[in-house]
Amino acid sequence: MGSSGAAPLAFWGLLLGMLVVFASEGLGMEEPPGEQRFCNGGRRKRKLGLAGPPSELFCFDSDRGKVVAVAEMMESDVKAWNQDKGFLRNWMAVVDICRYYYGIYEPFSQARRVQPKVKITPTDNVESSPHNTLLICTVNRFFPAGIEIKWFRNGKEEPKVWTTDLIRNGNWTFHIEVVLETKPKRGDVYACQVEHASFEGPVTVKWEPQSDSARSKMWTGIVGIVLGLVFGATGLALYLKNKKGGPSWCLKWSLTYYGDGLRFKSVD
Repeated sequence: MGSSGAAPLAFWGLLLGMLVVFASEGLGMEEPPGEQRFCNGGRRKRKLGLAGPPSELFCFDSDRGKVVAVAEMMESDVKAWNQDKGFLRNWMAVVDICRYYYGIYEPFSQARRVQPKVKITPTDNVESSPHNTLLICTVNRFFPAGIEIKWFRNGKEEPKVWTTDLIRNGNWTFHIEVVLETKPKRGDVYACQVEHASFEGPVTVKWEPQSDSARSKMWTGIVGIVLGLVFGATGLALYLKNKKGGPSWCLKWSLTYYGDGLRFKSVD
């Protein structure tokens, strides 16, 4: 890389990265492409740098007023940059920009706390093993982004889980799911434990498997209640229709099976 063209390219690349990073910090994103390190509560900016896979390349030390090569491949370029006083002044200007935007975003991004909503959803549709169940712990609408989620079975942590990427909801909150594939047995107790800055301590949501007979009884009860309401409403409609001097109208109902249960609604 030629030193004459590399200096302005590096400076404007860092400045562009700065804008992206501060927008990201406002949203609570982690591991931005450009890293800014704050000291003394943000009142003093010491180092600015560009990081790229797999590691940091270089940074600017404002205490020394020089660019420091982190990666060996950058040493020759950094040496040339440190001889350019105008370029170093530009870096100091970037430090001031960092301080300014940190003062704007810090009160909001650092002090804001939104408690997550936690729920467990079981699904039996496991292609790899038809006899297993996927337990999905959904953690939604939380801020900041840092969060720790663990699965437990009968009080023991389950290490073999997989996690989705952190998803931004678009309203400065986040969404994530942690999935456990297991073969539940009667009497097992599963728990999804969430630790987050908005909680005083870990929050746990539990789930217990139901036997086939228990599920059958539950659905029988639900269907019975729904049918009772339908026929009760029909009887009331007939009574009102046949009542002397009563209004000449009746109630009509539509009963539909949606896959997850029976539902009914009035039809005009």
